Amino acid sequence: MKTVLRSFIGLVVSLFFASVVLADSPVDLSKPDSHSVEVKGKVSLYRVQVEGMDMGMGLNKVHAEVFVSLDSQPGMIYTLALHNAKDGQSAVNKEIADTLRTAYLNKTPVTLYHQIPIKRENNFKILMVQLD
Repeated sequence: MKTVLRSFIGLVVSLFFASVVLADSPVDLSKPDSHSVEVKGKVSLYRVQVEGMDMGMGLNKVHAEVFVSLDSQPGMIYTLALHNAKDGQSAVNKEIADTLRTAYLNKTPVTLYHQIPIKRENNFKILMVQLD
């Protein structure tokens, strides 16, 4: 009886967690999620600067350490902050920066997923990177 009850509880718990995970996941991993925009190309600019320096002016001012531009859209700058004021260095953002650096050095095409912020003209926060 205990085995049947444990199996039933395990099934209910796994169904609950599976629905929570799927709630914000794309239907298919080959399609982008609905929270970002994708852009493809080769990394034509890879700039890293010290923490605390801002780049740009006015509405285009951004606090980030990594700046990337792609050959497919040379007028756009994609940014990545390696440090967060609250938590320090982000391991995920460092991995994204390393992936972009590798793509830049090897001239490998990438797909970037980024946010489009309100009232900004040409700099976008990188959410994900994928080597093509």
